[in-house]
Order: sequence, then structure tokens, then C-alpha cells
Amino acid sequence: MGNHTSHSQTGFRTSEGSLWLMPEALFDDLPDTVFFIKDRGGRYMVVNQTLADRCAGGDKQKLIGRRPDEVFPADLATTYARQDETVLKTGRSISQQLELHIYPRGVAGWCLTTKHPMLSTDGRIMGLAGISRDLHAVDGESAGYAELARALRHMKKHFAESLRIDELAAHSGLSVYQFEQRVRKLYKMSPLQLLHKLRLDEGTRLLRESDLSLSDIALQTGWCDQSAFTRHFTRFTGMAPGKFRRLNRPGR
Repeated sequence: MGNHTSHSQTGFRTSEGSLWLMPEALFDDLPDTVFFIKDRGGRYMVVNQTLADRCAGGDKQKLIGRRPDEVFPADLATTYARQDETVLKTGRSISQQLELHIYPRGVAGWCLTTKHPMLSTDGRIMGLAGISRDLHAVDGESAGYAELARALRHMKKHFAESLRIDELAAHSGLSVYQFEQRVRKLYKMSPLQLLHKLRLDEGTRLLRESDLSLSDIALQTGWCDQSAFTRHFTRFTGMAPGKFRRLNRPGR
């Protein structure tokens, strides 16, 4: 483990005096959650230990003052910087954005990213705060899974086809509202995000393991054409499928 920096403090004044909060300290004990605060230039001001472990050998200080293009591969950095710019220029939050991250040692995994603007007392945008939570496989014994099982099996078998939420809900014997809420509770994402994840999981597998053309992979994974596949793949992974294939099959 690398060096730990002292925790940054945020102050709050109450009728009984001042309270101090050390925000990243709350997230240091969550190994599956990245937490950060950035300034108006998109530079890291505060990071938790998870982010430091993944990107700086455990040393938080190596990240402070840096922008995404100084930390991540170019394709991923461009995506993250674009997100930051949207929040910092418009003041609009990015909520529960499904993303494929490349973790240490080249392991790929899914996460949900949320970023909110940080405002001064007079409403000016001073920076942003964000988290990225790793998505884990759902245990078949999890509460509420049994009701979804039939619909989930159908999604996994037919994800390349046109699927409607009302039809999937009917497979579960649930209303559309109940189905959407159950999926969100178990998978921390919407049914549409889950469908995209299933399609992109297969897409990344085919890019790694097969010599199929991008157009063939697009059709096999439920996208109408290569352009749609490339657009969605790039949006969720931060890089074009061709580059993902080259990085994951360097010897072929």
C-alpha cells in the first residue's frame, strides 16, 4: 500500500459551533467505490484510497492537481474530461452513467458513475464531486431475484432481439413499474442499462476471442448496424471497438 495523505476537511457551522467532515475518509473503507472532488479546471482536489490504489499505486498525493489526461489512457481520459466539462459548464449532473472501466492488470468491469456540481453560496460552479460504484454479479439467492429469474433468462438468451419492457415484466408476472423497481434494486441500473450491458458483455467477448468483423459482431449483439454498435460501445467503454480489440489482443 502506498502513502496516505491527510484527509481534507469540509466545515459546517451549527448553532453549537462548527462541525468538520472529512469526505474522502468516509469512502476510504469502500474498496468497490471511487470518490473524488475536482476543481473548476477538472483537476483532482480530493480522492479516496480506492482511486489512489487503482491509479497511483496507493499514493493519493500523486493524483492531486492532475487532470484525467494525466492519469488515464487517452481514450478513457477524453470520455471522463468530456463528462467533467458538461457538469462544470452547464451545472447539470450526470447520474448513474453505466461505464466499462479497465482496472489494474487490464481487468475490465462495469461501474455506475455519478457527478454533481459543487456550488458556492452565490450559486457559482466551483467544482464537482463524483463517485463510481463497481457493479457486482447478483446472487441468485438475493431477495427479489426469483421473481425476475424468468425474465432475466429471457434477456440473456434473446438480448440480440428487440425486447420490450412490458413483455419482460410479463415474463416475471410483475407490472412494468414493479419490474423496473426490482431490476434497479438488484442491479443498481435500469432495465435498458441492463440490456445494454448484456449486449456489450457479449460484444467485448467477441472482440477478444473471435475474428468476426465489427458489422457481424454488431448484428450478433443486437445493434442495427456497425455504426450503432461503434457509437454505443464507444460511449460506454470510452474507446472504439477496433481499438479495444487491438489492446486486448496485442499478439494476434
